[in-house]
Amino acid sequence: MESYQYQPIREANTVRMLTLSPGLPDDPLSGFLAEFNMDRAAYEAYEPLSYVWGAPNFDCSFICDGKLVPITTSLDHGLRRIRMPDRARRVWVDQICINQQDTAERGSQVQFMNAIYKHADSVLVWLGPDTGNEADLAFSFVRSLSDTLDDADLCAKFRADHTSEMLAQRCEEDWAPMKALTRLPWFERVWIIQEIGTRAPARLFWGKASMDWHMLYSVCDRLTEFHHLRRHFDIETSKVKFVFQRFVPPDVATRHANRLSFIYELHRARHVQATDPRDRVFAFLGHYSVTGRELRGLAANYDADTGTLPNVYMNAAARTLVGGGADSGLDSGLITLAAVQHHDLASSLADWHAYREKAGDRHCMPSWVPDWRTYTSHILSEPTSPHRACGTGSLSKPSLVVDGKSLRIKGVVVDIVTEASAPLKPKAFHKVEPGKPTLIEQLWREVCGYEVDTSGGGGDGHLFSLGPLYRQDEANDAAQPGDERCPAVLAYMQTLSNGASSGQREHESRDGFFRSISDNEWLAQGAAYLTHTMTAAGDREAVSPELRLLATSEGGGLGAEWSRSANGATSNRVFARTTKGYFVLGPKVLAKSDRICVLWGGKMCFCLRPLDQGRFLLVGECYVHGLMNGEAVRQMEGNELQEEEFVLV
Repeated sequence: MESYQYQPIREANTVRMLTLSPGLPDDPLSGFLAEFNMDRAAYEAYEPLSYVWGAPNFDCSFICDGKLVPITTSLDHGLRRIRMPDRARRVWVDQICINQQDTAERGSQVQFMNAIYKHADSVLVWLGPDTGNEADLAFSFVRSLSDTLDDADLCAKFRADHTSEMLAQRCEEDWAPMKALTRLPWFERVWIIQEIGTRAPARLFWGKASMDWHMLYSVCDRLTEFHHLRRHFDIETSKVKFVFQRFVPPDVATRHANRLSFIYELHRARHVQATDPRDRVFAFLGHYSVTGRELRGLAANYDADTGTLPNVYMNAAARTLVGGGADSGLDSGLITLAAVQHHDLASSLADWHAYREKAGDRHCMPSWVPDWRTYTSHILSEPTSPHRACGTGSLSKPSLVVDGKSLRIKGVVVDIVTEASAPLKPKAFHKVEPGKPTLIEQLWREVCGYEVDTSGGGGDGHLFSLGPLYRQDEANDAAQPGDERCPAVLAYMQTLSNGASSGQREHESRDGFFRSISDNEWLAQGAAYLTHTMTAAGDREAVSPELRLLATSEGGGLGAEWSRSANGATSNRVFARTTKGYFVLGPKVLAKSDRICVLWGGKMCFCLRPLDQGRFLLVGECYVHGLMNGEAVRQMEGNELQEEEFVLV
């Protein structure tokens, strides 16, 4: 049988739609293609299929209009599962409906994907074969959980039976099928974010079993509050929640307003998998965050010459920087630069030249362009963050020009890093080992340079006290008008928790809104953590009585809220100190001699690494205590700092 030959799609706003012929399980797969105008999508019945391509081996065949189209084994299994025995079914399947050999057509057809799934009668989801015979058990378990959590009495009993103390008595085998369900590869595929991310109803097919998509999401959402349960049984409900209605605009009154940022959405999806890494950008081109003339001009480009990976990522970065996010109503805060996360970075001009020579010009990624294949930490300067390192005046808008592969941007150098820790591990502030120095103590001694105060100047023989003031021994000790020196220990605790920013210090309620925590309560949490941790380590007297008293006020408890925020903020980041005594929380590749800068338009400070005169590598965003509310702008206005133009390469 001869191969199917695709004819170009000539009509605008048109896709191909597949009619899947009926058949018995072992019958060959067959059907026919017809052009479909997307203007009719909201009025005609069709069902797109969402599935994982699997290995790119086209070992199976589909008979299209009497001719062969090679398809993957995964699609063969999926089409056989959804095929009806007695009537045809109109479906959209990317592997057949798009000519995969035509890179120009692939690029042009991507623009329709969001509309295809949004207007569908129902989305059909093929999760894959049930190789472990777990599908029926998993779906039945989810339905049972749904009934339990919807009933007040049953839910109360479930809660009592699944406290952290009772979990050891629960049977792990009961939860094993749901663990397997949430670990299926489909939940980590980049394209499913828009395929399942609309309000269209969807049905999940796993082997011979099936269930409603919304029911699975609802159960996973209700399990959010059962943190210890999810960790104990290794249930990855976050993967399910992440993809649910990701392409539906959020309630802007909640922290979900972050999703209005295109860069934020690309960053949040860094954990997903993509066979072609360019799809990490292209899969979001139908997202509601794609606003403004610059960003709307971004198109999928699979061309081997012009659509290289560095070109695609740099094009996205340049357009978001130039566009600035103003059309979406967001203050972008240079979030594009904040999303830059390096696993390693050249330490000198010679190293940078060596990297460029090894990578080749076509494959060299500028340091200021986010590489969406890598992930180290969440973004500190997310759109809802209250930080304003650049202030709120005229310099709150970026002053930048994209010049080839370089970015020219204005700002000021504030200081130089002199001490830096090793990268901090995830959940570094949870574990306390009796008899061993705690991390909170190590950083205080080794990076901040503090020891037990025996001078009688307020420390009164304690390692942690309210006596020493932040940067009090530095040469530029004079405070600016209106500024007040805070205790060094509080500057330390705030730096490690990203300044207790609103994103870190608010609790989300069931209705999606947040309850703010007062400054006093937050400081009490930090003091409570110090007291609890040092006591557990066998050195209660390291914390002064004033701090221990503060720990008992304002509901300080054991400092769990502070440690949660610190663990989130410091994961894979470095804690550092500068020449002038500033405390810094920066990227994992931050090192001594890096420059701490404020770039106009940035919510956070940024760390730059000098190469030669005027040229720098972007190391990444950083929190610097005492520079997060326009202080550098005031210093420049007082002629203490000088504006510069930095060339980022």
